[in-house]
Amino acid sequence: MKLAIPLSLIALAISGCATKKQVDNTPLQETAVVKAEYSVTGLYSPDFHGKQTVLTRDNLRSIREKTTFDSWLLRWANFDEARIADIKQNKSLYVDYDDKEYSECGLSGCNTSFLKEIEGPGIEQDESEDHQSYEEIGCSVSLANNSFDVDKTGRTRTINGFDTQEYKVKWSTEFKDSLGKIDKNVITFDFWTTDQNQSMNQALTTHGQFQTNYANSLDDNHPLMRLLGANGYKAIAAFTGDMDNQEHQFNGEIGRKLAQIKGYPISIKLEWNQKLEACKEQRSSTSGPIDYTQNISDIGSQMLGSLVEKGKETLMEAWMKDPVIRYVYEIKSVSIEQVRDSKFQVPADYKIVNRG
Repeated sequence: MKLAIPLSLIALAISGCATKKQVDNTPLQETAVVKAEYSVTGLYSPDFHGKQTVLTRDNLRSIREKTTFDSWLLRWANFDEARIADIKQNKSLYVDYDDKEYSECGLSGCNTSFLKEIEGPGIEQDESEDHQSYEEIGCSVSLANNSFDVDKTGRTRTINGFDTQEYKVKWSTEFKDSLGKIDKNVITFDFWTTDQNQSMNQALTTHGQFQTNYANSLDDNHPLMRLLGANGYKAIAAFTGDMDNQEHQFNGEIGRKLAQIKGYPISIKLEWNQKLEACKEQRSSTSGPIDYTQNISDIGSQMLGSLVEKGKETLMEAWMKDPVIRYVYEIKSVSIEQVRDSKFQVPADYKIVNRG
C-alpha cells in the first residue's frame, strides 16, 4: 500500500529546513549615497579595479570597496571591505566581508599598509627596496622647475548621463644634478565636472558637515592636523570633490588656480609620468628607488607620497605614453536615500581580530 503524503506537508518540511533570512529592522535615516568605479594601472602598481559605495551622514561615514586585481597571480588579494568612521563613538571599523571579521580602532584609524596587504602571508619585503632620497644616495640636486597650471580645455562629454566639461591640472617638477642631468616628473589631473543638481548640493552639504566634524574631532597632534591644519585638510577634500571646491581652497597661487575648476567632478583621472636621467652613477649603486618628493614642499608632495609607496624605479623610453601610475575614478550616481543604520555597523556574527 502506497502512503500518500500531502504536498502541504512536503512544503512545510522544506521550509522548515531552509535558513531563515534575518529581517533588518534598524532605523532608516537620510543618507548621502555616492556610487563609483575606479581603476589603477601603471608601472608602479599592480593593476586593479573596483566598485565603491560611500554612505555619509553628518557624524558617520562608510566607504565600502570591492576590488579585483587583474593578474591571476594576485587574485587571492581581491577584497570586499569597508572602512567606517563613527565620530560620536570616536572609533573606526575595518570590516572584511570575505572573511567575516573586523578591526576596531580609534577615529584616527588602524595602522594598515597597502603593501603589507598585497605581500601575502609569509612574504617579507626586502629592505633594499626601501625608498631613498637624493641625500641618502649621495646625490646633490636642485629644483630647476616647479610649475602648476590649470586649464579649462573647452571639451565636453556626457558621462553616465551627466553633461560634463573638462579641466586639466598639470604639475611639473625638474630636479637637476651636478652634471646638468634632469629627473622630470609630470602629474596631470583630468577633471570632468557637471553643474550641481539638487542631490549633489545635498550630498556636498552632508559631506561638508562630516568633514568639518571629523577635522574638529582630531587632536592638534594628529599627523593630518600637524601637516595640513583643518583648512588644508578641507582643501584636499574639496580638491577631490568631497566638499564644495569654491568654499575650501588652498592658499596662495595654487589655490587661485584651482578655483577656476567649477562644478561637481564626475570623473577624475590622475597620471604620473616620469623621466629619470639625473644621478645615474649614484642610482646604479643602489637597488632601491629614490623618494622624489623629498625636495618638494608644496601640497603636491602629499599627493605623490602615497603613490611613491607603491613604486619601483623604472626608466621609460616613451615616458609620456606609459605613466608610472594611472588612477581613474568615475562617479556613477549621487543621491539622498533612506539607509538603515546597519550599514554603519558590523554584522553580529563577525569575529573581531584587532582592537587598537
